[in-house]
Amino acid sequence: MVGRRFLGISVLGLALSATGCGGGEQAAPVPTLGTLAPATTATVAPTTTEAAVVADTVAEDGGATVEVDTTTSIGVATTTTIIGWAGPVHPLTGLPAVDGNVDRPALVVKVGNNDSKSLPQVGLEDADVVYEAHIENGVTRFLAVFHSEVPVRVGLVRSARSSDIDLIGNLNRPLFAYWGSNEGVGAEVEQAIGLGTFVGLTTNGLGQHLFFRDASRGESPYNGFLDAAAAASAATGSAPDPIFAFGGLPASAVPTRGVRWIAPRRDIDWVWDHVSARWLRFHRGVPLVDADGFQLAADNVLILYVDYRTSDADLLSPQVISTGSGDGWLLRDGTVTGVTWSRPFLADGWALADDDTGSPVYLHPGRTWVALARLGEGVILDPSQVAELTG
Repeated sequence: MVGRRFLGISVLGLALSATGCGGGEQAAPVPTLGTLAPATTATVAPTTTEAAVVADTVAEDGGATVEVDTTTSIGVATTTTIIGWAGPVHPLTGLPAVDGNVDRPALVVKVGNNDSKSLPQVGLEDADVVYEAHIENGVTRFLAVFHSEVPVRVGLVRSARSSDIDLIGNLNRPLFAYWGSNEGVGAEVEQAIGLGTFVGLTTNGLGQHLFFRDASRGESPYNGFLDAAAAASAATGSAPDPIFAFGGLPASAVPTRGVRWIAPRRDIDWVWDHVSARWLRFHRGVPLVDADGFQLAADNVLILYVDYRTSDADLLSPQVISTGSGDGWLLRDGTVTGVTWSRPFLADGWALADDDTGSPVYLHPGRTWVALARLGEGVILDPSQVAELTG
């Protein structure tokens, strides 16, 4: 983990520029900023599982195949908190900000998860919040929110979707980096930029010099990266407000080992790991491992049951309805709690209440992944299913 991230540094106040080499085909730049070890997430807990790397492929006939490439070791990052800390905390994680609050806007990056060519992702493990939503063809795509820490680079960067615009409307005008879009989504994004919802960074507009392709990752569009360190350093603006409330374990929490999100073409599992005290991500039956060999993990997993409609900009693309209210599950500390979520307006954070008592429900301080699932797509794993995943 050490040596992969930068931050905790002051923002340099450089102005973003639309000038440059033109996004897309230049070689990888030398990282702009050095990497500092974070104060709140540090150690690595090796798992005992003989892991495999998933490689799912959407076949030309529309079916899906799975290829498995065996590897020998895997690590899991742990989150370290400071007992009795009374100082400032990071707004999106609730973790101690030992160097003071970070005064910069959030950086949001659209990250691919389409098929085996999207794997492994780079930098995703450093995100404070990761949204995962349905896209076309029965697969999902990530929207990673970085603030307390920013990796040197993030990839693989992919195109925007209509769902993204509303999801990041509560982050106090963040930077939104994406690799283009179709014409309809592009018009929606430009409208949101005009309304001041976020600052757009893309390959043919503002910040295009921050994007590059890495030929070692294969062919376009599966090799796009963002110089995230440079993007964060050049950002001007304000830090986001909290979008979740952090606190103690709900009284109604029930111990559980894991949960499965059954998407049309993939099963996504989260399993509680007692060693790292985090939820481990599995993808189509095997650990989802990043480019550094760490299994992606979270301190909180929110399964929010939401509605989808067809995007006005793309009739093949589902668009999540992320305001209103609905049911869900909160996974934290090896437990599950049934919740009701609410978010009346785009600028509001997520409020959670116990679905039996109506009492407020809080997240554990740390990193959070949010699965935006359709009703009926989530199931609690039984011991045999957990054993199949963990070996």
